[in-house]
Amino acid sequence: MKRNYNIDKFRGFTIISMVLFHLIYNINFYHQVSWYDGTLLNRIWQFSIAGSFFIISGITSNFLSPEKNIKRGIFTSLIGFAITIATYLLAPEQFILWGVLNGLGISMVITGVFQKYIKNNFFYLFFILFVITYNIPRGSLYNIEFFRSIYDKNLFFLGFPSNNFNSSDYFPILPRIFIYLTGFCLGKYLNKENLLLNKGKDNILAKIGRLAMPIYLSHQIILYPLVTFIFSLIK
Repeated sequence: MKRNYNIDKFRGFTIISMVLFHLIYNINFYHQVSWYDGTLLNRIWQFSIAGSFFIISGITSNFLSPEKNIKRGIFTSLIGFAITIATYLLAPEQFILWGVLNGLGISMVITGVFQKYIKNNFFYLFFILFVITYNIPRGSLYNIEFFRSIYDKNLFFLGFPSNNFNSSDYFPILPRIFIYLTGFCLGKYLNKENLLLNKGKDNILAKIGRLAMPIYLSHQIILYPLVTFIFSLIK
C-alpha cells in the first residue's frame, strides 16, 4: 500500500517539535529558561507532542490487522524497556520508567485485541474518557480510600503511581489509552469517508516522519552530551 505522506508530514512536524522541546529541556538543566520550566507554554507544548504521537499512531493502526497491531505493540514496548535499562545504567538522572514507547506499545496491544469491536462513533466517548481520567496519574483520586490503596501499591503502569515513583518520561495506560483510541476512531472515520485516499506528496518533512523511531532513540544521545559539553566550556 502506498504511504500516506500527509500522515508522515504530521509525524515529521511532531518529531521536530519533540527534538526542540528536549533541547530546551537539556539547556534548562544547566541554565534556567524562564518561559519553559513549569509554565503554561511548557505544558501546552508537551501535551501537543505527546497527544500528536498517540493520535497519529492510533490513526495508522487502521492500516494494520489486529494481529499486526499486537505484534507492533509488543515490539514497541520492548524498545521502551530497553530505554529503561539504558537510562538506569547510563543516565540515572534522566531515568525513564514506562515512557512514551511503553505507553504507545500497550495502547497498540489493547487496540489490536479490541479492534474488531471499536466503531468510529466511539470517538467522542474515548475523548471524554481521556479528559476525565487525565489527572489520575497526578493523584486526583488519592483522597478516595479505595483508590488510595491502588496508588500505594504503585501500579504506575495503570496510571496509579505511588508518592515515591519517579520517571522523567511517563505515559501510563490511563489516560493515554483513551487518546490513542480517539486517534484510532478518527482514522476509522477518515478511512470510511475515503479521506485517507489523499496521500499527498513526499517531501523532507515526510522523510523525517518516516525516521521518527530512530530520531527518537538517538536524539538525546546526541543532544544531552552536546549541551553538557557546551556548558562545560562556558563554565
